[in-house]
Amino acid sequence: MIALVAAPATTANLGPGFDVLGAALDLEAAFAVREGPSSFVWPEGMDDPGEPNLFLEAFALAFQSRGLRVPEVSVEVTRLLPLRSGLGSSAAAICAGLRAADAFLDRPLDDRETLRIAVGLEGHPDNVAACLYGGVTIASSAKETLVRRLPAPNLRAIALYPGGSTSTPRARARMPASVPRQDAVHNIGRTALLVYALLQGDYGLLRAATEDRLHEEQRIGGCDWCTAAREAAYAAGALAMPVSGSGPTMLALAEPQAASAVRQVLEPFATGRPEAFVLDLAFTDRSARLEAL
Repeated sequence: MIALVAAPATTANLGPGFDVLGAALDLEAAFAVREGPSSFVWPEGMDDPGEPNLFLEAFALAFQSRGLRVPEVSVEVTRLLPLRSGLGSSAAAICAGLRAADAFLDRPLDDRETLRIAVGLEGHPDNVAACLYGGVTIASSAKETLVRRLPAPNLRAIALYPGGSTSTPRARARMPASVPRQDAVHNIGRTALLVYALLQGDYGLLRAATEDRLHEEQRIGGCDWCTAAREAAYAAGALAMPVSGSGPTMLALAEPQAASAVRQVLEPFATGRPEAFVLDLAFTDRSARLEAL
């Protein structure tokens, strides 16, 4: 048996919605999974990054959660997301691993089991919720993670990745353990405004609604090119430009008719930087899924 699985890139936070908001993007990772012997094949020309393999961990946990033996499988990565870029590569690996497990289980995981395992591996729910459900997701974790989904907005997301990588644990460690009350209130208000703007299609609110006081300064504070890129994107018609997840990618949100102009002004910021790119992406309702057996 061969199982083909795919999982979308995601962006987390969308500015103020730290650890709560996420959205799926139309860039995907894809994997081909065959029954044994055990192996994991990266795309041609790519060395094993030498980190925990979240696809295989998630695949194994699906069986272990049922008290079952983990079968031997051969996995080939047929499409890969940029690693440690703020575009949800770890969430995609986790969610694809869980969807792949469904193909080998007698009874697939239900949504609650899948979400529980995914959040446990990722450590926070924003990216995995968006990857599992598609669209824009609101995830709240306490004893149990609750997720509600909004449809994908009719916006373009122009991703500026300047090269390099960000460690999510290190990025989170730079954040203070407590914040002033006025900053917490600011982010609560902006997050509520952002959800309203996306539900109503009131995109003129997005620049104000994506303002953050909890995490973005710790992640891009002092970054001259970040400030210049935002100013250029706004001048070209972007509605907002939050940091994507832990960064270093920034995501310029624009209506479709302005996307080309925004992309053009952002491309010089990627020029001359190893591995840098600018991608014009759409938000998508597609989620992590088993595509074929």
